[in-house]
Amino acid sequence: MTRLHPLALMAALAVLVAGPLAAQANQRLLGRWVGTHDGRPWVIDFYGDTMLVVDDERVLDFRVSADSLIAEGDTSFAVSYWFGRERLLVQTEAGEIVTMAPQDHLARPLHGNWRGGGIDLWMGRGGVARWRPADGGRWNGGEWERRTRIITFLWLPDSLEWAAQYDPQGAALLFSEMESRAGPVVLRKAFRW
Repeated sequence: MTRLHPLALMAALAVLVAGPLAAQANQRLLGRWVGTHDGRPWVIDFYGDTMLVVDDERVLDFRVSADSLIAEGDTSFAVSYWFGRERLLVQTEAGEIVTMAPQDHLARPLHGNWRGGGIDLWMGRGGVARWRPADGGRWNGGEWERRTRIITFLWLPDSLEWAAQYDPQGAALLFSEMESRAGPVVLRKAFRW
């Protein structure tokens, strides 16, 4: 029987333990993390194999390990990270520590721009909304109201009503039907127009 050198045994154990730890750390990253960096909000979304920095136009290419994150795209960075007291702590290349808190999917603000199915939709704070065909045209004004995951739109002056199911995981509004559109319509959060 061959005996393993103690260093070889320790290296083998490190490989066996590091894999599950990295996977566990990656699972803890799933969701939305909100913090402040350089005086501006920094919001990062992780959805399985996808990462998005809010206000970026495209999804980032990224690599993550148990203690580091490298992202390339509209926003690029290489940082170290760890968890403490239910927070994501990120150390930037400059050595600054950014504390990021988790944000529940349903806590995400709905206001902003949405696009899909040939429609541009803008939802403002205070329940104000407007829509138009995506190829341009006149904006139609109205109101919106949220009841958990159901969003109801009332378009003036005709009192035309649309109802959408909000999908927080996919950042989408799912309409079963709309005026002059056959079948379901999906609008996705548009970070830039």
